[in-house]
Amino acid sequence: MTRISLIAALVLPGLFLVGCDNTKSRDAHLLEPQEAVFVEQEGVYLAPDASEVDYVENLAASRDAYRQALIGLLDHYSTVGNATKMQWTQTELKTFDQMVRYQYLQPAEWVPENLVATDSIEEADALYREARALYNESGGMIIIANKAKLQQALGVFNQLIQQYPSSDKIDDAAYKAARIYEYLKNYELAAVYYQRAFQWNDATTYPARFRAARVMDQKLRMRKEALALYKMAIIRESRYSDNIEFAQERVAVLSKPSPEIEPEE
Repeated sequence: MTRISLIAALVLPGLFLVGCDNTKSRDAHLLEPQEAVFVEQEGVYLAPDASEVDYVENLAASRDAYRQALIGLLDHYSTVGNATKMQWTQTELKTFDQMVRYQYLQPAEWVPENLVATDSIEEADALYREARALYNESGGMIIIANKAKLQQALGVFNQLIQQYPSSDKIDDAAYKAARIYEYLKNYELAAVYYQRAFQWNDATTYPARFRAARVMDQKLRMRKEALALYKMAIIRESRYSDNIEFAQERVAVLSKPSPEIEPEE
C-alpha cells in the first residue's frame, strides 16, 4: 500500500463523520515548528515533517494488518467449528471497529507542497458550493453557530482538497476550513490551513497571512513565526487596513529583544 493510500485510510473515514459532535475526533495536535524566516517564508509552519508522516503511515498499516488478522482468525474458527473462540474473535473485531481512531493528519497537512489552485473542475465547484451552503447555514460563526453544520462543512471542504488537489477552489476551501478550525479552537490546524490558502494561491484575496500570524501570536505563542507572517501580511494584504495597523503594532513589539506586551484577545 502506498503512502498516500495509507494516509487516506486514516483521513477518509473522518471526512464523512464530522457531523457528529465528538470532541475525541478533533483533539489531535500535530506540532513540529520549523525554523522562522523573515518576510520570505519557507515551507509551512506546523506542517508535519517526514517522520510524523512515517509514524502515521505505519499506524495505518498496523491497524489494517490487525483487522485483517482478526478476520482471518474468525474465518479459521468458523471453518473448524470452534464456537467459543469464534465468539471471542467476533467480540474483539467489533471492539476494534467501535474504538476511537484519531485523524492524525488532515488533507491539507500531507498533500504535496507544490499544489497550485489552477484548474476549474465542475465536481470540485459543486463540493465547494455544498460546503459554503453548510457554512452559511451554521450561522457563519457569528456569536452563536451550529457546530454540527460547521463540522459537516469542514468535512466537505477537506473532501474537496483531498479529491481535487489541482482545483482552483482548494485555496478557498483551505481558508474556510481554517476559519472553522479556529472557531473550534484547533489553532494548530487553523494555522496550517491559513498558510495553505496563500501557498496554493499567492494572489488570494483572503487575509490568510494575517490570520495565520495572529493565531500563532495570540494562541500558540510562536512569536518568531508570527513576526515573519505579520511582515508578509503588511506587504501582501494592504487592502485590509485594520489588519495592517494591528500587524504593524505587533511587528514593532515582536522585533524588540524581549517583547513583553501581549496582544489583546
